[in-house]
Amino acid sequence: MGGTKTIFSLCDETGRVLCAVHRPSIALPRLGEDAQREALLEGTRAALKEAGLPVGPSLGVSAVCFGAPCWGESQVGDEAMRRSMGSIFGDTPWLICNDAQVAWAGSFALRPGINILAGTGAMAFGMDASGGMARCGGWGEHFADEGSGYWLGKRMLSLFCKEADGRAPKGALHTLVRQRFALDRDFDILDAVLHDYLPYRDKMASLQLLLLEAARQGDESAIDCYREAGREIALNVEGILQNLDFPGGAQVSYSGGIFKVGAWVLDSFCDALEARGCTIVQPLAPPWIGALMTALQFIGADTNEAIEQLKEESTCHS
Repeated sequence: MGGTKTIFSLCDETGRVLCAVHRPSIALPRLGEDAQREALLEGTRAALKEAGLPVGPSLGVSAVCFGAPCWGESQVGDEAMRRSMGSIFGDTPWLICNDAQVAWAGSFALRPGINILAGTGAMAFGMDASGGMARCGGWGEHFADEGSGYWLGKRMLSLFCKEADGRAPKGALHTLVRQRFALDRDFDILDAVLHDYLPYRDKMASLQLLLLEAARQGDESAIDCYREAGREIALNVEGILQNLDFPGGAQVSYSGGIFKVGAWVLDSFCDALEARGCTIVQPLAPPWIGALMTALQFIGADTNEAIEQLKEESTCHS
């Protein structure tokens, strides 16, 4: 799941985690239908092998949940993913949902609340006490996903251009970019980015690491980018609040790599949401644990004890 990485995990009916196998992103726009299907199959087999389970033609699992990036955003893409899951798992009960939904499932252990997911992309998913569900954001990196890693990567390039021109004070970022790309002239950044970064969503998102290093070195303009990211990410809650019922205010949690930046993002994020009457809570478990919880719920398993076990397991496998 996600625009940068995928975790293939297995648990038993008691919630005991059997394995968690890391792979690169298998997002459909990145791979295409055939390559995504092969990546799903390979990852599933690798997880079974890691768990010490037989890897036969039927794969031998009781249920599958695929928290898929881009799910629900393209009818053509959704049909392609359904075909792949059907061809791999056949009659085994399987479910595809958006990666933001499994992030919410992990953060709240399937209970009411709103989760913000901010990694390569950015979006929110929530459920209220009546079981109503809604999502907000996730429109894609080309004209949305504000506050995401991709968005911050673009912000980094924009800030570099401003510092190079003198439209912003030259800070640490200007020097870091010139060193990272071995630039003889500032304009040489164009060739490097247009050919080696812009076509690749995950590589563009990785550029925000230069922005982060500049912020840590005291570049005030870089720090402001992260504060702005926190405010932009928080706006995703608005769409959820308009469509669901949270009397007395919603609990809001968060997941994704952008929050690991720390206070520059979290402080502005929390301030914006607290001003809207929301309560910020720590996530109970990561998204891949949420996918396991969702799979157990999907087949009607007795999930209460299993979910408690999965919450404990998440601390052991973090």
